[in-house]
This record gives sequence, C-alpha cells and structure tokens, in this order.
Amino acid sequence: MKNDELNNFLAEGMKRYKKASEIMIEFYENVKLKLQQILENRKEWEIFKPGEVKKIKSTKFWDKYPFANAQIAGKINGRLATIKIGINWYASESDYPFYGIWFYDTKADEYIEKLKSYKKHGKVELSNDKNSLVLYPNPDDFDLERDFNLLLDEFLGAISK
Repeated sequence: MKNDELNNFLAEGMKRYKKASEIMIEFYENVKLKLQQILENRKEWEIFKPGEVKKIKSTKFWDKYPFANAQIAGKINGRLATIKIGINWYASESDYPFYGIWFYDTKADEYIEKLKSYKKHGKVELSNDKNSLVLYPNPDDFDLERDFNLLLDEFLGAISK
C-alpha cells in the first residue's frame, strides 16, 4: 500500500476496529460452540468410545490462523484416541472454508493407515496429507450439523473396517 492508502486504511480501521473485533469474537465463539454441540449430540460412534462429553474442548487458532475446532477424547479398543473436527479458512484456496476431521494427539497409527485407503465418497475426500478427511461445502447450502455428521460417518466407517 502506498502511504496515503495506508493512512486511509488505518483511519477507517480506527473507527471500525472495536465493533469488528466484537463481531469476530462472537462469531468464533458461536462456531466453536456449534462444533462442540455436534460432538455432544452424536449418538453412534462405531469403534470409537467417547469419554465424558463435558470434556469436549476447542483449541484457539483464530486471529492469525482462522480455524475453529472441537475435539472429543475417547478410546478405540481400549487405547486412548482423540478425534478433532474443524473449519479451516486459513488453508482454504477460496474465501469459504473447508471442513475436516482427523485424529489428534493420539497413538492411532493403525487407524490412520486404514484412513489412507479411503476413496472419495460424495463430497468427502482424503486430505492431501492423507491423515484426515475433508469436505468442501457448498457456500449456498449451509448446514453445519449435516455436513459434520456426514464427515463423522465417513471417518468412523473408514477406521472401523
């Protein structure tokens, strides 16, 4: 930006920053809450046995890396496992985010190997790093619960085979 453009940008930002910050925080908190509710409301987990739903939590990657998530700890065949779901604007190639699901902070190597053989099914596909499933939602058809339950169905189905 040229100096005049920068000064105009900063001058306008000084007028709007407080409200924009409040909106950003409220948006993030509500998205995070919705993701946590999706995990709390899930009834069928196949091979994964969730722990206490009150321990569902999220990590914060927002201001520099716009990404909202929720995770649930549990067990697979008696071994600790954590599943994380997330909405990723940061790594998206467009202005609209993609959704993902993966194991987080766990020793689930054999299940990650099962995931690597996943073949695209509908809107769900294996991520480029082959450690997660992703869904590229239609921006004109917003239904977070439906889309994340679809991701959970595909993920749990893939690791339960």
